[in-house]
Amino acid sequence: MDFSLIAALSGWLDPAWWWAVLQVVFGLGAVIFVHELGHFLAAKSCGVKCEKFYVGFDAFDIKIGDRVIIPRKLLHFQRGETEYGIGILPLGGYVKMLGQDDNPSKMAEERERAMMSEGDGVDGTSLDPRSYMAKTVPQRMLIISAGVIMNLIFAVIFAAIAFTLGVNYEPPKIGKTVPGSPAWKNNLDGSRINEISGYRTDDPNVYFNFNHLRELIVLDSYDGPLEMEVARPGASPTRESIEAASNLIGIKGGGNLKSLGIEPMLGTTMSADPVIAGQAAARSQPPLEAGDRILEIEGHPVANGYEMTTLLARFADQDVNIKVQRGGDDGQLVDILMPANPVRSVGIELQPGPIRALRKDSPAEQAGIRPGDTLLKLDGQPIGDVFTLQLRLLPLARAGTETAVTVSRYEAGADDAVEKEFTLTPVLPNSPTLLNGKYGLTVESLGVNFQVENVIVSGGQGENRPRPGDRIVSATPLPTAEQQALPRFEGVMETADLREFPESWPAVHANMQLLAPGSKVRLDVDRDGQIVTMELDVQTLDGLYLETRGFIPEVAQEFYQDASLWAATKNGLRQTVDDASRVLKFLKKLVRGQLSPTNFGGPGTIAVVATSEATQGTSRLLLFLTLLSANLAIINFLPIPVLDGGHMVFLAYEGIFRRPVNEKLQVALTVLGFVFLIGLMVMVIGLDVWRLS
Repeated sequence: MDFSLIAALSGWLDPAWWWAVLQVVFGLGAVIFVHELGHFLAAKSCGVKCEKFYVGFDAFDIKIGDRVIIPRKLLHFQRGETEYGIGILPLGGYVKMLGQDDNPSKMAEERERAMMSEGDGVDGTSLDPRSYMAKTVPQRMLIISAGVIMNLIFAVIFAAIAFTLGVNYEPPKIGKTVPGSPAWKNNLDGSRINEISGYRTDDPNVYFNFNHLRELIVLDSYDGPLEMEVARPGASPTRESIEAASNLIGIKGGGNLKSLGIEPMLGTTMSADPVIAGQAAARSQPPLEAGDRILEIEGHPVANGYEMTTLLARFADQDVNIKVQRGGDDGQLVDILMPANPVRSVGIELQPGPIRALRKDSPAEQAGIRPGDTLLKLDGQPIGDVFTLQLRLLPLARAGTETAVTVSRYEAGADDAVEKEFTLTPVLPNSPTLLNGKYGLTVESLGVNFQVENVIVSGGQGENRPRPGDRIVSATPLPTAEQQALPRFEGVMETADLREFPESWPAVHANMQLLAPGSKVRLDVDRDGQIVTMELDVQTLDGLYLETRGFIPEVAQEFYQDASLWAATKNGLRQTVDDASRVLKFLKKLVRGQLSPTNFGGPGTIAVVATSEATQGTSRLLLFLTLLSANLAIINFLPIPVLDGGHMVFLAYEGIFRRPVNEKLQVALTVLGFVFLIGLMVMVIGLDVWRLS
């Protein structure tokens, strides 16, 4: 039976998903509607004849042969002189006014239509008083700007409603950090950023979430080091200046965005699918259930995901007693015994690469180890399997035992490396060993991060085994048939190309830890220029246990709600201003070449993000619509012909010089603007297809 197909269909059949989609359709339609309503009401107030009011463009029919399958007008009706409707193309909307048309090919025709007919003393050269062109410059400016004004007004309204209802959100608290990143080097695991770039994130009367924090880091990091106030666990807040780094955000087409390398704090409540098949958590007694909230681990209180992962890392080699609350805040207390989680391995050792980064004030840094050094020995013995190094150091850290670490170092100007020995005391880890193909391997007890080479140092015993010196070309985890039927394991089974991405083995190793006994890993290795293929059994290692147990908590959530409508409105205004300022910052960085155009998102991205927000509650969708409305207002007011901002430039010229822009020049500029927007639309839709595929 195809369980992945059943899982996919269950999403389509879930009423909550359809309710989220319905909210998104109405929400996005509302943003377009209020923009066009602004133009419509302003035009009517100035006496302009409005012939059409459409949400969506009635651009074309969808046909098979001569038969119309879907008409260009999905819904339309006539009221007075205006036709109201919904068009087939959901990329915006328009108000058709007499004497005004954005299509450069129809501008001359529209001017003709705006002329009064001859007769009754009219010579045929006068403008119809109800045409857009017959209105004064201030009136036309009002009509053109009214759409943007309405978007900004409704952005405030959307946010005010959200804050009145209350919003669940991810707080600006850091859980894990990306290996070797600025956040990792500066010990930001478990920290809260209280202030950054002048924004106080800890004000209880102001809504500020983790995404706002991440966006500020991206947008302000190009202007120099980020100034912030950091509250680390158990320590007083400190002022710090931290330089962000590029290529730390795993977004397809991310355009070299800068980041500190932070992930949101995990909570202590189990997700709807709480355990991974084949992992220790799945063998808990009694079983761990969805919605269980972890209160204690081995008698130590647990308040958040950072404390939870820290305790699990420190008790990695032990079965742990966990106290959970089941059934909500008033539910029963349940004691659960969760076994240790043996390390999975295929019995090979890989060559460690040079140290890329050191943690601030770590044992390695204090001992004098430097970036560029390569780990060679531990207490005089070969370093062994780098993926179990942290686990082998745990008893030493627990006992406070001094340890000799030998490294290989290239001194300045020297052709050959020399060995140097340092004495240090490993510390208990504050988080699990972080495995990531792109960013290497961290050993928390030493405070080092290094890349792992795909060169085999030891391949174990037996025929058809890797040999020292073999270079791994590709690796494919092969879960058991039972695990392959689970949708979660689709990504685990992907082949890692180590020829193109030689740093990918840590990611393969991380996926390997999810495999049940009986699984295999298929390796292709380069042996003296020949490709040799082999399948290696996944085995558990005696006496070595992972810091993770295979349960899945939800991301930490907090709740924000304003006490009054007045407070909600004030915060709605502040939210709109903040959203608009972030859009302006983004455009500024784009013009300067600091951000790539690949960071744009099109209709597909908007729909996906909006649906994701809607599944987390109506208030979250309303706040997304606030951002979208502010975005639409800013983009629409850019001085690009065809857009409202371009019309305002033409009108400003006419107001200053008492004559309209030369008709040929206006048509030429409008054509250029039209071509630019069509090209931009093709680009962002192409980016959407690329990301979603």
